[in-house]
Amino acid sequence: MIMKRLVIGTVMLLGLALFACRPTAVDTEATAAPATAVPESAPEVAARFTIQADEGVQEAVTAVYTALYPNEQPAFIPADADLLVTKSGADNAATILPDTVLVAQSDNPAVAEFIAFAVSPDGQQALIEAGALPASVTLTDQAGNTVEIPQPVRRVISSHGPTTFLVYGVGAGDRLVAASYLGARDPQGAAALARIDPRFEEVMGDDYFTQSEFNAEEAARLAPDLITTSARTQWLDVAAELGIPTFLFEAETPERLKEAMLLTGQIFGPDAAAQAAAWVAYYDRVVAEIGAQTAVIPPEERLRVLFTGSDPLQAASGEMYQTSIIEAAGGESVSADLVGYWNDVNLEQIAAWNPDVIVIPPYGGATVEAITDSPEWQILAAVQAGRVYQIPKLVAPWDTPAPDSVLGIIWLAETLYPEQAPLSCAAEAATFYNTFYGYDISAEEIAGLCGE
Repeated sequence: MIMKRLVIGTVMLLGLALFACRPTAVDTEATAAPATAVPESAPEVAARFTIQADEGVQEAVTAVYTALYPNEQPAFIPADADLLVTKSGADNAATILPDTVLVAQSDNPAVAEFIAFAVSPDGQQALIEAGALPASVTLTDQAGNTVEIPQPVRRVISSHGPTTFLVYGVGAGDRLVAASYLGARDPQGAAALARIDPRFEEVMGDDYFTQSEFNAEEAARLAPDLITTSARTQWLDVAAELGIPTFLFEAETPERLKEAMLLTGQIFGPDAAAQAAAWVAYYDRVVAEIGAQTAVIPPEERLRVLFTGSDPLQAASGEMYQTSIIEAAGGESVSADLVGYWNDVNLEQIAAWNPDVIVIPPYGGATVEAITDSPEWQILAAVQAGRVYQIPKLVAPWDTPAPDSVLGIIWLAETLYPEQAPLSCAAEAATFYNTFYGYDISAEEIAGLCGE
């Protein structure tokens, strides 16, 4: 009896709800499967860190955040966040837009990960897609050519040693796929560069790309976005045939070197541009401080300097960057009236100049002993006084138009006028390599460079 009532009741209930509540077999499959496979809405994932940013830049920051963490949204709060997004000017900041920087406010590892991504090519790409950065930049190179460069630049061939170090100096060394390295062709220079950049051996491209040689097949294989080189390079027509944008540098004066740094920064995006501007400010401060100290030296008491080439009977002309280093350090170049590049001279001419100090370069096999051990050179005051020096290098020679040359000015000022030099080579070398190469130079390396 009880069973009969249950059956009747069940039938009545099903009859009443047949069309209102009961799904068909097809409906059951359509609605039941998602309940076990994919929920109607994915649970919210908590943001990895908090961000303080003005409303005007939140959209750009969100574009970068979601590019790195596709299933998350950033957590913006009004104050006391893990990451501060603010206007330029903060120390130790990463620049994501021309006037916007990221400043870590906590030691949350995700903050550091986000900052590194934001200034990378992938971060730049996210900002380009969001309309916050341009898809290309058009610049005039130092040979006067107008060059359009698609952004971001991810892969670069540099066939000119000093230009390679411009790329490192703005923090874009990781984008080099092949490079020529003046200063890394000896064991010490190569070892130092391997410490600075562990990719050095795979990037070293002197077998394929120099100012006189260009391997088109290797270039095609590497598929660079950009080639950087000297305006005196001989194979520019070959690169043009490949359709690869090529940017030329010619930085034989301080003003041209500063221009080269700023142009390099613009090539690689806002963070690189900020680092380039920081280097220019540092260079100007160094020259101003040394100039203020040496200005009191009367012209007739300034030390007269000969800067030789890899051959002792070569002299730097007045149009070369080495002469600018001598003048910035408070000295007077005895060969300033020469023009062009390295000039061949004879010992009679050098004797007529009779320099107080002789400086030789750290490349091309040049040695101090080639001068000091030669009987013919003993007639010179500089040799008799033991004032023949080799300008240092860690990798990039300090006398070439590269970022490191600011240290050449500091070293030479300290060498010429130790009692009046306002800056310490040792202290400034530590600051320079940490700031512009991200390299924690050792005390032993500094002693080898600065003689302390």
